[in-house]
Amino acid sequence: MSAICGIYYYDDRTIAPDVSEAMMRRLKTNHIDASGKWEDGPLFLGCHAQHITPESLTEVLPYHDEAAGLTITADVILDNRIELFQNINIDHSRRSSMPDSVLILKAYQKWGQDCLKYLVGDFAFVIWDENRRELFCAVDHTGSRTFYYYQSKEFFAFSTLIKPLFALPEIGRKHNETWFADFLAIPSVQNHLDAELTTYQDIYMLVAGTKLTVRPNSLKKERYWQVIPQQELKLKSDSEYDEAFREVFGDAVRSCMRSHRPTGVMMSGGLDSTAVAALAAQSLASEDKRLQVFSSVPIAGYRDWLPPTLVADETPYVEAVQQHVGNIDVTYCSLEGKHSFSETERLLSIMEQPYKVVENLFWIDGIVAAAKKQNMGVLLHGSTGNMTISWGDVLPYLLYLSQSGQWYSFLGQLWDRAKRYNHRYRAAWHLFSGVLPPYIPNLVSRIKTIKGMQEISDLSPINPDFYHQYGLTQRLKNFGYDQKIQRKNSLEIRVESLQAGYFSQLSVPFTKLSLYYGIAVRDPSRDKRVIEFCLSLPENQFVRNGRDRLIIRRAMQGLLPDKVCYNDVVRGQQSADLAQRLQAVWPVMKEEIRRIGDYQEEKKYLDIDKIKKHLVRCEKIEDEQTGDPGFRMLIRSLIFSRYLQQEMREMQVGNKIL
Repeated sequence: MSAICGIYYYDDRTIAPDVSEAMMRRLKTNHIDASGKWEDGPLFLGCHAQHITPESLTEVLPYHDEAAGLTITADVILDNRIELFQNINIDHSRRSSMPDSVLILKAYQKWGQDCLKYLVGDFAFVIWDENRRELFCAVDHTGSRTFYYYQSKEFFAFSTLIKPLFALPEIGRKHNETWFADFLAIPSVQNHLDAELTTYQDIYMLVAGTKLTVRPNSLKKERYWQVIPQQELKLKSDSEYDEAFREVFGDAVRSCMRSHRPTGVMMSGGLDSTAVAALAAQSLASEDKRLQVFSSVPIAGYRDWLPPTLVADETPYVEAVQQHVGNIDVTYCSLEGKHSFSETERLLSIMEQPYKVVENLFWIDGIVAAAKKQNMGVLLHGSTGNMTISWGDVLPYLLYLSQSGQWYSFLGQLWDRAKRYNHRYRAAWHLFSGVLPPYIPNLVSRIKTIKGMQEISDLSPINPDFYHQYGLTQRLKNFGYDQKIQRKNSLEIRVESLQAGYFSQLSVPFTKLSLYYGIAVRDPSRDKRVIEFCLSLPENQFVRNGRDRLIIRRAMQGLLPDKVCYNDVVRGQQSADLAQRLQAVWPVMKEEIRRIGDYQEEKKYLDIDKIKKHLVRCEKIEDEQTGDPGFRMLIRSLIFSRYLQQEMREMQVGNKIL
């Protein structure tokens, strides 16, 4: 993988060397294996490369093909090289040494911009076509890598990271308050409504499945792929569906493992990451190699406060996988002394934006750091699995059956599920009421909904005046974001969830941690082929006879232990020790939270009165406050405050890299 950047001046002026050098300096990450740049009059392309795949060890980026009049700089790992070699008719003697960037150029020569239809993998690249006098920019189907850009009447500039763009004096460093408004108003972990926006005005993100064509007098942006319903796959039996699942997902896992260094997996005790690990270990076993797994566990002395259906320490499930699979070694990461405010300055600097995943980011960072110490080249995970490989929620399926008029199946499936509970009649009523239209009067339900919405609103620390200034009520509706309970069937939920905004939000932490540590952090459950396959499966392959997440359970039978494969009793609760980790430092944090509002800019964006009110309620934090919306709102407010202060410090030193 790589970090890339570039400038294209439309008026044919020559790019000053100090400008391109300044961009390259700001692009530097913690780990660089090679550096290169290519300049030709008004055009500059740069790259800081990290050697992950065997072919990247000799890769030259940017790469210029003088005969073809093409130049490429790329951040890329392709997953369908063999297929591309065959389709492009690349000689066998050249295949093993051909870098992915050159293979993309060959694909572009054969198909032009339609080459994107044939590429599979994680990529962001820019091709300068000298004959057409245009830049062709693209990110992969699910936007696995970040690509930021700026355009004016005079020039176009791009970068994997945002800060290098400020090396150009024409680009101002002014906050995008629409992004701030979205970030503060949305109660979920979703950062923004418009995936193209960044925290800075006039700097945009090229979102998943999008391409750009840049010419002196135009910039043309097009979506070349998006998640849509697929034609239903019709096979003869469950076993055929299981075999097809293993083939598609197994190929995605194996493709993601390509590296000249060892492969690791970020694994919990759930179905998604354990399925990734089992298939990766199976592949390595054929080479007599072992798989390194990294698993987050609670701090020593953790006091359990969760209900019986949730578990904080998933070690028994991890150990069951280790014993069943065999060639797995486990590193448990308890990250003693670390918490949601450990190294905040560093994480904010890496992310280049505030973040809401305060419960998770510090331990994800810790796991990637641990993988770095053990010389991993690739670290796999399964973050998208809930919407792809392990989809299967009973309630949306029941809604699907009722909407399609399959009432006999509806009643049968409802009762099959209800029988799995101790109080089956109560469970049956709960499931039935869950698919009733929301307008059916039910006073108790309405009271609970109102109370729940109030708790959700506690997560939003936005200043009411700032909220109304940007018309957030209407803006939220325009983007289809509704806090009210909505009845959506299985397909609607998945298609809506797997959109560019979701993918682009995931790309920020994983791209930037990947660059920081020099490890390719990859998710095979996010593979384009896996998504399309899962969306093509009939609904009854996901839920049937009261059993949810059905296809992955069947397909992984034998590859995973039954303890994991057929566990539908408990689920893991990430960061259940959030409050316990913070208790020792809470007095210091309280004082910092009390000072929020000392700066005028904080008052503009944050509801200071609301923050003070909740702070009084959190004078002392108890173990179970991990799930308290007001407590989490305070944490989000502090992260946002620290981001603003970091920004002010950097601006005061003239935007120099600290």
